Amino acid sequence: MRVRSFPLAAALAITLAVVASACGSAGPRPDGAALTAGQAPPAPAAGPAAQAAPAPAPAAPVEAPGLPLNGCPPPPRPPGSGTPPPPYVPPRLVPESELPAPVAPVDHAAQLAALEGKGMWLWKYFQSEAGNADAIVERAAAAGLRQLWVRVGDSRDQFYAKDVLDQLVPRAHRRGIKVIGWGFPYLFDPVGDAKWTADALAWRSPSGDQLDGFSPDIELQTEGVAISELRVKVYLGLVRQAAQNRLVVATVYRPSDRLWPSAYPYAAIAPYVDAFAPMVYWNCLEPGALALESLERLKTLKPVHPIGQAWDPTSEGGRTSAPSAQETNRFLDVSRRNGALGASFWVWHLAGEEQWNALAAFPWPSAR
Repeated sequence: MRVRSFPLAAALAITLAVVASACGSAGPRPDGAALTAGQAPPAPAAGPAAQAAPAPAPAAPVEAPGLPLNGCPPPPRPPGSGTPPPPYVPPRLVPESELPAPVAPVDHAAQLAALEGKGMWLWKYFQSEAGNADAIVERAAAAGLRQLWVRVGDSRDQFYAKDVLDQLVPRAHRRGIKVIGWGFPYLFDPVGDAKWTADALAWRSPSGDQLDGFSPDIELQTEGVAISELRVKVYLGLVRQAAQNRLVVATVYRPSDRLWPSAYPYAAIAPYVDAFAPMVYWNCLEPGALALESLERLKTLKPVHPIGQAWDPTSEGGRTSAPSAQETNRFLDVSRRNGALGASFWVWHLAGEEQWNALAAFPWPSAR
């Protein structure tokens, strides 16, 4: 999703001993207190070394439809634009020598049905239908959404979404809509990150509702994350234990030629999760081709639920218009026809009416 997490200019000097490789960025992220701060993800670049993933299967050809892309190409950025937010400086980088051995992946019986069909991500909750849980659920149901992805915590603020979940989750469940929590682990202390993630998974509403799963947004050094294979494995091993038979879905970068298969730790992540949710933010590229690329590559490791673009990136120096209904349909159609479990969009409070209408009109029947 988006949350331009703090570039950690000062703090990253500390992490360079741990993070040896060059990295890039993109995705849902945190950047502020509670449910009201943050930004969106930049374009991915190269990342830290990971175990070699299987060679990508050749992608089935996708018809090039000559799809017009609103607001493309983007204009040149004016000098001095794009100033990053102040860096987040963590209290301490836990050295890898002090980390426990990763918990081995365990067998579990998570049900993938919660990932079927269409969904929407919520980041700035109180800017989404003014934080009215009834209005959120009604709009989701009217659009035929099957799941909501709700930000619940991060390394700085820990698990902070209890009051929001108390209101939202029971209402969503009564309408047959699943709720998956998501959060942003910075991995300076993977054990501490696993603790707040476990707190989110341990949450129960007064009526006994719980999250249907959790999705950690696993970013790179450019987003201020102290990423390494060991840190990822320590964190995800503990999260897998806490989730038991509920879903763990890794929010990951789109597996571009630059990142796939070994410049980002897809293969190290895969044994601990039930599915991948790649951030397929196409900007001025063809959405169907990027969706197919993500599906063909990542499904060699785990099932895939891609995340599409539903915001106008003008302020970030990107295209000067939100994606059109045509683009939205193209992304959804290629995803569905090529084996995606479902597909969702980043992000609720920035999605325009044209995209909402296209999302609502697109049929994604249940596989069951």
